[in-house]
Amino acid sequence: MAQAPGPGRQVQIAHIATQHYLRNKTRIEIANETGLSRFKVARLLEEAVSTGIVRIEIQSPSGVRLDLSVQLAERFKLDHSVVVDVPSDDEQVLQARLGSTVGDLLSEILTDDDVLGLTSGRTLSSMARSLTTLPKCGVVQLAGVAGPIQETGLEIMRRVSSLAGVRPWTIYSPLVISDAQAALGVRRQPDTAQTFDQFPRVTVAVGAVGSWQPENSQMMKNRALSEEDRTKLLERGVVAEFGATLIADSGEVIHDIDDRCIAISEAGWRAIPAVIAAGGGPSKTRAIRALLASGLIQGLVTDSATAERLLGG
Repeated sequence: MAQAPGPGRQVQIAHIATQHYLRNKTRIEIANETGLSRFKVARLLEEAVSTGIVRIEIQSPSGVRLDLSVQLAERFKLDHSVVVDVPSDDEQVLQARLGSTVGDLLSEILTDDDVLGLTSGRTLSSMARSLTTLPKCGVVQLAGVAGPIQETGLEIMRRVSSLAGVRPWTIYSPLVISDAQAALGVRRQPDTAQTFDQFPRVTVAVGAVGSWQPENSQMMKNRALSEEDRTKLLERGVVAEFGATLIADSGEVIHDIDDRCIAISEAGWRAIPAVIAAGGGPSKTRAIRALLASGLIQGLVTDSATAERLLGG
């Protein structure tokens, strides 16, 4: 902060600042009233801020942490970055708050010309419950069924597509299949193949972040993955999942079971113009950091404590 001016100059600065910031007068109007040049008025207004006589605060009326949102966007080069204050690390509280925030963001950015792609998960389930309106955009399921019925992509698709008033493109298969040959057969089924054909049309996608280290993932609990499968993938360094895309700390995508997954591929994610991840909490921080390192996403909705950990790491 600049050195404080003398008392007389402080009064002059305060008068100029009051006219400009509180009475909405232009610099030219103030110059005409005071006999100062508009350049002198501009310098006094700059001095008002630099000396602390005027403090400018940017605040959100809805609990969005604008400072952290901007910092995350700048650090990780994100197009969509929304950080919200959440009063607790309790998973249900986090999921409800983040889900409703994702819903608000989608209501803001989607148009009738967009095609929305969705995965499954508890945060996205909360998002679907919070939505009250959507444009008449296409809705495509990007990954097979995982988790309890109320958290599956199918249930999320039903809720979201009914709001949009469109027919959803769904996948009725499990997310992971026991072997590659069986998975190939599933992908060849007409209904599944038609949904896969919609992936290139998706313009905005939202996916939930799953953590493998520490474990906070529906995919890890999939019965088609044996204990040996999970051990090998952990040894390969998997710490995160996004849809069925597995990611290591460095951001490297691990492709070991791609041929057994019924979901959009890494290349498919990268072809979508706007991919937004939703997730937060201590158990998801490492996974979110890995996902950011992968370059798969252009947007993130998270909580302020997680954002501070991401910025500090």
